[in-house]
Amino acid sequence: MRSMTGFGQAEDANRRHAVAVVLRGVNHRYLDLALRLREEHRASEAALRELLAGEIFRGRVEVAVEVSTLEDRPVEVGVNEDLVRALHAACRDLQAQGLLTAGLTVGDLARLPELLRVRQLPDVWDEADHALLLEVARLALRQFLNGREHEGGKLQAVLSDRLRELEAAAARLADRRHQVARELGESLRRRLRELLAEHSMAEERLAQEVAVLVDRSDIVEELDRLASHCEHFRSVMAEPEAIGKRLDFLTQEIFRELNTLGAKCRDAEMIRSVVDAKVLCEQLREQVQNVE
Repeated sequence: MRSMTGFGQAEDANRRHAVAVVLRGVNHRYLDLALRLREEHRASEAALRELLAGEIFRGRVEVAVEVSTLEDRPVEVGVNEDLVRALHAACRDLQAQGLLTAGLTVGDLARLPELLRVRQLPDVWDEADHALLLEVARLALRQFLNGREHEGGKLQAVLSDRLRELEAAAARLADRRHQVARELGESLRRRLRELLAEHSMAEERLAQEVAVLVDRSDIVEELDRLASHCEHFRSVMAEPEAIGKRLDFLTQEIFRELNTLGAKCRDAEMIRSVVDAKVLCEQLREQVQNVE
C-alpha cells in the first residue's frame, strides 16, 4: 500500500549541465502531474511524463526541474552597419567643411548603444542532456516511491486497527441479535393480545404473525454482507497495485449496510453499536482518501 503524499529529490551533472529534480506529492482524486520546465528543456517533457505516469497512479505530483549550465554560453555580436556608414558619411562631410579634424574611432562607435547588439546564444539541449535528466528523475522517483510506501505502511496499520474495531462492533450486534429477537417476539405477542383482547385468534396464527414481524427486523443478512465487505477490504489492502479507489468504494458499501442496520435496530444497545461502527467507518473513509 502506498500513500499519496511523498517527497523525492536527486541531482547529477555531465560536462555541460547540472540537473536537479524534486518531486512532491499530495492527495488528489486522479493523477495530476504538474511539471515545471524551462522552454529550452521542453523536448524532454513527454518522456519525463511517461516515466512518472508508469509508476505513479494517483495524486497531485509537483515536479520541479532545475538545470544549471556549467559552460559559458557562446555570445553573438551584431553590428548596425547602416548606422556606421551613415556616421562615416556625416563625418566626411564635416571634415570637408573644416568642422571636424579626425574621423570616428572604434572607441567612439562602442559608446553608441544603438550600434552593437550583444546576445547570448540559447543553451543547447542534446541527447546526452536528455538522458541525464531522465536518469536523475528515476533516482528522485525511487526516493519518492519509497517515501510513499513508508507512509502507506503506517496507513495500513491504522486501517487494520479501525477494521478490527468495526468487526468487533459487528460481533456485538450479532451476539445481541438473538436476545433482541426473543424480547421483540414477546413484546409483539403481548401487544397483539392486548389489541385483539375482544377478538379471538388461534395461537398458531398469532405465532405466524409475530414471526413475520420479527423476521422483518432481523439483521442477519446485513451482518453477513458487512462481514463480506470487511473481508474484501482486508484482502484489497494486501494487493500491491493502486487500491485507493476500490477501498473508497468499499467504505461506501460498509456505510450503506450500517445505515440499513440502524434502520432495523430497535434496541438501545444495538443502536449504540451501530453508531460506534459508523464512526469507525467514517475514520476508515478519511484515511482511505490518503491511499494511492
